[in-house]
Amino acid sequence: MTKLNKKLNYDFSGHKFPDIRLEGCSYIDYAPSQSDAVQPRGVASFFVVIDGKGSITGTDRRHTVTKESGVMITDAALRFKADSIEPATAAVISISGEDAHELVAVVEKKGQGAILDFGSDSRPADAALDIVSECSKDYRSDYGVMLAFYDFVNSLWECFSEKKIPSGNIYMTRAVEYIKQNYNKSISVAGIANMLGIERSYLSRLFKIYKNKSTQNYIIDYRMRRAKRMFEEEDMNVSQVCAAVGYTNIYCFSRIFKSRVGMPPKEYMEQCRRHGSRE
Repeated sequence: MTKLNKKLNYDFSGHKFPDIRLEGCSYIDYAPSQSDAVQPRGVASFFVVIDGKGSITGTDRRHTVTKESGVMITDAALRFKADSIEPATAAVISISGEDAHELVAVVEKKGQGAILDFGSDSRPADAALDIVSECSKDYRSDYGVMLAFYDFVNSLWECFSEKKIPSGNIYMTRAVEYIKQNYNKSISVAGIANMLGIERSYLSRLFKIYKNKSTQNYIIDYRMRRAKRMFEEEDMNVSQVCAAVGYTNIYCFSRIFKSRVGMPPKEYMEQCRRHGSRE
């Protein structure tokens, strides 16, 4: 918890809070191989997979979406097809309002276009489920729906917007740059801290503040994003990708990849090739 001063006082009488509203929401429990068109509504609709998996078409390529990931829809409808073995359940949250475009821009800038990859952060999916759960109650409270909705918006904002690193904090800047340049090698949190000449605990606090995750999770998430891109864009097998993102043990790589992506790397590779998702 952030340590506060003994006495604080904030005046919001002249402050304008963002105009962003819940336009609508829905929940779908798909049958195996069920196909469905997902229509945009309002400024944008967020299709969030709660459990299971499936594939999205209608973007520039076919994308696999798994538990706690999804897609943002702003223009044309997309088509979702549930997996035949692990069919998905999903929530669709639609937003409107003058300032909703700012959230859309943040997601597009940090994410892979319209594709939502929450990494290890489960809050957006949890909050999306909370919205439809609140709406389904017999004695629905609009305040409960609003609370869940703003939790969803805030979780998206924190997941996709990075806090600006102060120019004076060279440790965080150098740590992120080091990871991006050396993710394909054997690196550790302790090694990065030693390279910077700071305590490991201090480095971990910096990552929690500016990246909203631990140093180790940042390294893993970055490696898994690179691995997914290699499967999608390169003609590489699992062993080659494993080595290319810094793992020497293919079983360890496969276990981590499955936990983050929702399927084994071999299955992801085959699906990319089957659907022609490589450029």
